[in-house]
Amino acid sequence: MAGTVARTMPGAVAMRRGVEERRIRRAWHLLIVFAIGAVVLFGRLIWLAHHVSGQQEALRAKHRVSQELWIPGLRGRIIAADGRVLAWSERRFRLLWRVPATLSEALAERAECAQIKELAPLLPAVSALPGCLGKDVVLEHDLTLSDDILHSVSAGAPATVSLHAYFVRKTLPGAPESALLGEVELDEEHGLERGVSGLEKRYDQELRGRLVRFQMIADGKRAMVMDEKGGEGRGKGGDVHLGKVNP
Repeated sequence: MAGTVARTMPGAVAMRRGVEERRIRRAWHLLIVFAIGAVVLFGRLIWLAHHVSGQQEALRAKHRVSQELWIPGLRGRIIAADGRVLAWSERRFRLLWRVPATLSEALAERAECAQIKELAPLLPAVSALPGCLGKDVVLEHDLTLSDDILHSVSAGAPATVSLHAYFVRKTLPGAPESALLGEVELDEEHGLERGVSGLEKRYDQELRGRLVRFQMIADGKRAMVMDEKGGEGRGKGGDVHLGKVNP
């Protein structure tokens, strides 16, 4: 019996060793398979993220809107030899509301506009809306950049409420040179002031403002305005000093 045990124990040990080796090999095999699978999956995720990002960028580019704006600059000043400013221009704004074509839409927009404190008292009465449908209604005019309503409208008013800029040429009251100054008119094509008589006409090339190009890009996520020229007083015409010219 003792001899039998002695003969069988080495065989049992070898069998167990073989089983353990097979388990180890199987574990390594599974580990390698999982590692390869993880690499493939990770690569697929990277490709998918890049593909989706590319699709989103293409979609944003598809819906990106670019609008070019040309803003007329102020006309220059006419200045007397003693430094008195005889003529100058001021930029003013007119506030318009393009009333929707249907009464229900007009009522809804009026209610939205009425939420803006500065705008509410300027709106036409509800009873007057039927006569305003589909028309541009002037809510206010002769506004300047210092008026709070300009900032309120820019920040919160619906797109149908808009600001339209125009120029007013001012002259020094009672100046002896007034008869020499002449008149200006607006160039309907560009909105620039143009001299048509007197010194305004004589020095029109020096005084006349210039168009400034702005570009607005909006992609549904943000909007940005790029100024092609930049700098303070861009687009402004030059001043004429009468002490340096012969009126």
